[in-house]
Formats: sequence, C-alpha cells, structure tokens
Amino acid sequence: MRKMGVVLCSLLLAATTVLSACSKQGEDVSKETQTPKATGQAQTSAPDETVGYTLPIVEDGSVTLRYAGWDNWYAPKSLSQNLPVWQEVEKRTGVKIKWEVAPVSQYATSMQPKLAAAKDLPDIIALPVELDKVIEGGLVEPLDELIDKYAPNIKKFMEDNPVEYKKMRAFDGKLYSLAAVTTGGALTDPMGFLLRKDWLDKLNLPEPKTLDDWYTVLKAFKEKDPNGNNKADEIPYMPQYGYKGLGLFGNAVGLHLFYSNGYYPDKDGKVRFEWMTPEAKELIVWLNKLYTEGLIDPSFLQTTEEHIIAAVSREQVGSTMHFLSRMGQFDSMSADKENKSDWMLALPPAQPGYEPYYEKYGPISGNWVITKESKNKEAAIKWLDYIYASEEGNRLMTFGIEGMSYKMVNGEPEYTDFVLNNPEGLDPANTLRSIGAYPPTPWVRAGSGPLSKSPAALLKNNPKALEQAKRVENMMVDNEPFASMTAGEIEELSVISADMQTYIDETIVNFITGKTPIDWDKYVSKLQEYGMDKVLKVKQQQYERFIKD
Repeated sequence: MRKMGVVLCSLLLAATTVLSACSKQGEDVSKETQTPKATGQAQTSAPDETVGYTLPIVEDGSVTLRYAGWDNWYAPKSLSQNLPVWQEVEKRTGVKIKWEVAPVSQYATSMQPKLAAAKDLPDIIALPVELDKVIEGGLVEPLDELIDKYAPNIKKFMEDNPVEYKKMRAFDGKLYSLAAVTTGGALTDPMGFLLRKDWLDKLNLPEPKTLDDWYTVLKAFKEKDPNGNNKADEIPYMPQYGYKGLGLFGNAVGLHLFYSNGYYPDKDGKVRFEWMTPEAKELIVWLNKLYTEGLIDPSFLQTTEEHIIAAVSREQVGSTMHFLSRMGQFDSMSADKENKSDWMLALPPAQPGYEPYYEKYGPISGNWVITKESKNKEAAIKWLDYIYASEEGNRLMTFGIEGMSYKMVNGEPEYTDFVLNNPEGLDPANTLRSIGAYPPTPWVRAGSGPLSKSPAALLKNNPKALEQAKRVENMMVDNEPFASMTAGEIEELSVISADMQTYIDETIVNFITGKTPIDWDKYVSKLQEYGMDKVLKVKQQQYERFIKD
C-alpha cells in the first residue's frame, strides 16, 4: 500500500469518550486497577529509568506540536475540530496539537512545495513523497536514538514485530519513519471485490468465480435493470485507484497487480514484472472487452471514493473494490428503505488451473516522520509513542472513549451500540472516525498481542462481516516481499524508474480503453529499452535480502 502513495492509504476504512489510568508507560494497561472517568485529569507515575517518561509528557499546554497530514477519512469531522479522542489525548499527555491537515486529494499538492522549500516545516509530517527523497534532503530526524531514550512502547513493539520493523527501516538500516501497522486488519478487513448479492438474486445469477462468470454478471447488471428504475443507469463495475482497481482481476490468472504493483517472485523465487507477462496480456484483452461494452465505469481514471459513495447511494453500482468494513455502510445507504441493498465480499476470481487469492493489505502503510528542524523532538517521539504503541493510547485510537464507543466487559473492551448500530446510520469505521479514532495518524491494528483487539471486537457482533471474512481467510497471501532499496540501488534506478513508469501507466490505460491497439511485443520491447532488466535485478536483490534478513 505504501507504494501506492497517498492515494491508497490505502488504503485503506473509527471510536471515543473517556478511559483510563495513566500508569507507567511500558506497563500493560490491562493491569490497571482503577479507571478515572471523564475528569480530564491524568494520573502520573513516579519517574522510572526503564520507562523513559511519565504522563503527562509535558505540563499541560506548555508544548504545541504542529502535525501535517491527511485529514479525517470521515470528511464531515475534521481533525482540526479537536475531536473527542484527541481532546482526551491532550488531557493525558499535556501536549497540544496544531492540525495542519487537508483532504487526501489535496494534501500532496499543499505539502510538497513546503518540503521542497525545506522551511517552516511542522514537527510531525505524514509524507506525501517517497521517504528516501526527504532522507537525502536531510529533512527528517533518524528515530533510533530518540526511541532508545524516550519511546519504550515503540521499542518493545519493534522487538515483538520484527517483520514490520524490517519493512520500516530505510536503505541505510536506520529508522526514519513510523508506519501504520495493519496486520490485524489484513484478515478481518480484507480488500477485495464488493458485489450486490441482492442484484445477483434478483437476476437469478450465481456468485461469479471465473473471469467468464464476472463478464456474465456485469453484462446482466448493465442490461437487465437490476435497480428497477427502468433506466439504463447501472454501473456494473466502478473501481478506484485508476487502472490498479482493474488490475485486481489479475488475481484470477496468478498476478499480483494491486498492492504489489506487479513485482513479485514466481514459484522458483525469480522476481518478475507481471504487467509484461502473457497472463497480463490475457487480462488486458479481457478488460478491453469490458470497457468497450460499457461494463466498467467509463470515468474510472478519475473515480474517487466520493464518486463511489455517491453512486452507491443512488443505487447505481453493481460492484466495486474496497475493504470488507465498507460493506455495512453500503448496506445502510440503500435508497430503497423497504428493500435494502445486500452487499457481499465476493470470493477472489480464479481461472481454471489457478488458486483463488486476495493480497493482504499492509503489513504497513504510510510514512510519518519527525522533521530535523523540530524544536520539540523529545515531546514528539513521546507523543507518538503514546498514541502508536502504548496499550492505553492504542485503545483510544481503536476503541475511542469508554462509555461512548466502548465498555469494559470482563476486563476487555467491547464496542457499544453507538458503534455497532449507530443512530445516524454510520458504519462502525466512520462512527469511530467521527469522534477521532481509526485516525489518519500512525496507529496500530496488530495481528496479535495487546494492540490487536479492535478488529476481532468489530467482527464479534457483526455475523455477516465475520462470515464474509472467514470465507476468504485461507485465500489471503502476503504482498510485496521486498526489503528497502539501498542508496546505491536508489541511485541506479533514479533515471530509469520515473520515465518507464509513465510509459507503463499510459500504455496499459490506452490498451484497456482501446485508444491504441494491443501490440504486446512492442510494449515488452520498449520496457526492455527503458532498462527493465536493471529494475528486476534490483528487485531480486531486495527480495533476497528480505528473505535472508
């Protein structure tokens, strides 16, 4: 996901009212014996060298950190409104936050010039550019020493999660950024094809399993008026993320074109660029057929999350690709209140001779850095340690506020009806985001351990989503198994990559839309001229480092 930059983060799907005892950092919060309620007063512990800091981190209001990043994924509630979760974080840490946020579609445009100027940068930044660029520019602070001194929870989390730590390390072996960890959501909230089951039932169609089945279903959605309004306004398949949203169908022929961007080792461990394989040609011929017959949203290159939500609410969309957690929202948005829509997570398609699979989201996503010019690095890393890796802070990020969005049952947090059956009809993720949880800041949904409780808690009381997740649990595969590039590898590919990627993007889109005939031999030959062999050599090195490290 992080390869897909700001657009996906993506990839990718929050909670809050009062909790907790602010015990020594590094201690298991589940061991708290008393929980002060909504007083806004944080308890503090005696200084302890093994802990690194106590709460509050600073005297209340004495430090203000500037934070730049994407705004809340739930657009009606901006982080700049000082949402309940972040009010509580401020009470407990004493740190004020000045939110310099923008919608995801605008953030890169607003932040990139500031990074280029390298002046007046915030303390903490969600990067809209590749990490190596700001490292080479000397804009960001290495975090290793800061973590050793002041961030015991992050240090322990990295020790307990070596794969994620390895993925976060930069080309020189240092840690310059924190990333959101999604291993817990990869299985409980998979990304895949969401499909109108009620439309299938209405048209007496079985769930599609192969590409031929999908063609039959999409054609029926277009021609047989499943929304019943006597208009030919159905959009059979409405993806996002440009042609990558179409590339998800590549799973059917053994390709990894979505999260892995087509770079993936074959069964013998040899890395291929899958967008230049015979299987990719087969896929593109099929996608061209769909596009020509109007079975794909004709504006797929410009389609955003907002476009999909609007079209779903108008009962126009038959299928899309999204996280499973979006299913509940889609169901609740039905315009026909008597005959509500029934969305499902379809099984991944597979042609004969192939095994069905979806790629797992993550295990990490995004880059959050502390800038070199920050005057408050110690407070910044302690604040990040609290929200990112302490059990108490993680509970705020994932469950929100005790009494509002969750309650404690037998020592474990459980979501309330405010989240599971929101009175305003919001799905659980957006309910949590409406109070500041499930944030666009760095946060953790781990696959195991004390920071792993949220995904299972959401599914526990959602039998439909649980059943859908279980259906594909054994069909999930890891994505993008590569170590970070070294400085030499970055330099070697710096001239090749940008121009070649532009050619790939333009050519694949032109093939799919029919703007140019599919001349596969010419396309492959051109990639070789650009230096694809050099790129694959570097990818092979990255892969071998990753499996040996």
